[in-house]
Amino acid sequence: MKTSIISINIFVIFFISACGFLHECGKTIWGSSTRALETARASGIRDTFPCSSRACFDAVLDLTYTRTKTRPDQTRRFQLFQQNRAEGHIVVMNVPGSVDTTEVGIFFDAIGQGQTQVEIASLSSAAASTTAEIVFAALQADFIRDSGESESEGDQDD
Repeated sequence: MKTSIISINIFVIFFISACGFLHECGKTIWGSSTRALETARASGIRDTFPCSSRACFDAVLDLTYTRTKTRPDQTRRFQLFQQNRAEGHIVVMNVPGSVDTTEVGIFFDAIGQGQTQVEIASLSSAAASTTAEIVFAALQADFIRDSGESESEGDQDD
């Protein structure tokens, strides 16, 4: 009896500790893992904008299209591959000048009241650079006036 309880406990502990690994393996096989992009953040391109993380996230989503709902145009420059508002990231593909399957991660970190750090990361430095140019220009146009004042005064971070 005591041996079976110990065996069950060992199995439960092993199962619980392996869940994270199994979850990430499943995402890798499925093609939705962001682990490589998370690692690439160490050399990512960063800038800070005077907007809430929600407002920045929505502004970047406006730069994306999907295969079924919208089509690329002058304002929708990237194909949306993944979005996770809770974890604060968007993954895009079809970056101009790059292979259409190159993934670029756009990460959002609230760093203070009305301030968000936006970070662009990819295994392709060219794709990251192109994405950063487009995203940062759009965010500057949306949230920074010529006088240097924020257009999103009163926005609260999520």
